[in-house]
Amino acid sequence: MRSSPYQVVMLGAVGVRREQLQAIVAGRVTDLGLSPGAVNFIDEKQARSRDIRAPTMAIFFGGRANAIDTTLVAELIDDSVKIALLASSLTQVQAEIPPQLQHVNVLEVGEDGAGLERVATLVLETFRLLRRERRLFISYRRVDAQPFANRLYDALDARGFDVFIDVRSVPPAEDFQSELWHRLCDSDVVVLIDTPGFRDSRWTREELAKANATNVQILHLLWPGQQEDSASSFSHFFKLTWRDFMGFWPRRGGWVRRSTLARICDEAEKLRARAMAARNRYLVDNFCDAARDLGAEPAVQPESWISLSVPGTVRSLVVVPAVGVPTSDRINEIFDDMAGATLNNSDIWIIYDNRGVLESWLTHLDWLDKHLPLRTIRMAQAPDFLRRAFK
Repeated sequence: MRSSPYQVVMLGAVGVRREQLQAIVAGRVTDLGLSPGAVNFIDEKQARSRDIRAPTMAIFFGGRANAIDTTLVAELIDDSVKIALLASSLTQVQAEIPPQLQHVNVLEVGEDGAGLERVATLVLETFRLLRRERRLFISYRRVDAQPFANRLYDALDARGFDVFIDVRSVPPAEDFQSELWHRLCDSDVVVLIDTPGFRDSRWTREELAKANATNVQILHLLWPGQQEDSASSFSHFFKLTWRDFMGFWPRRGGWVRRSTLARICDEAEKLRARAMAARNRYLVDNFCDAARDLGAEPAVQPESWISLSVPGTVRSLVVVPAVGVPTSDRINEIFDDMAGATLNNSDIWIIYDNRGVLESWLTHLDWLDKHLPLRTIRMAQAPDFLRRAFK
């Protein structure tokens, strides 16, 4: 991993949206515990003098397609720089995007900046500061809010989130509760719909407790008339009012306004960086405490991985926290990232929070460990692995 600042090249009809995007990205980067200047925004005139060693992406703001420096675009493409395309509408791609980029999927962003929250998270995902899996979990009481939950699912899904909702996401013949806990613990944010009957349900209370215990961020939607309560002290509250529904407020909220759904989606985007920071901090703090208990001196690097010398040997450990349930793709990504940052005598460990993870998935990860040049370590087992490594 490199310590150079991340670079974003701004192309096209940028206008005031540059300052808007910079402010949003700075906020999300701060949530991650990094310097607000960790992501450096540069314009077209500076693009050719950029630091070629630093991770770089480009953002093209759609405008008159014939006004773009197509030579610069070609150079960025040749350098394998990812270019995110923004258009005012999907129907305006041919008018606003140069022909050489029209094969790339676009995001809709309005002149007023609507949609920039999604662009900000795309920046962080591209630089691997946020994981690419955009997982959310909707917690609700069916009898109170099924139509509202369905509308919310559709809106989040349209934003590119991988959304778990019980009536659509659990396969037939599977252990319902185990699948539910697995997906909740692998989510960045729980969107909790707190209707008048929500707190009376055993299962919804358990979902809230599980999210609090595993540092999953909670976007707590308070139904009109519902009040904040002490059991939800870790929640980020979003108060719904009668104005958030069209016409006469219908029971169960099926006629929620599109503007309200858009605001909820934006709040979910904002919380993802806080979720990553909180869950990453849990893993780093607990592992370092376990290492110090054995007399070791772990060093946390700026990119949040941990270096650790094995006493009495020339070996060292490189320990990488992984938020959520590790997948083979994510393991491969971590290995590629760390290959240039480790010494020849270093072992690579990936630590993860195993609470709530399906037993079949844990068994799968144990099997992978026998075939990979690194290993995954359940946080609960980290002290035992450290003791064996230090023998």
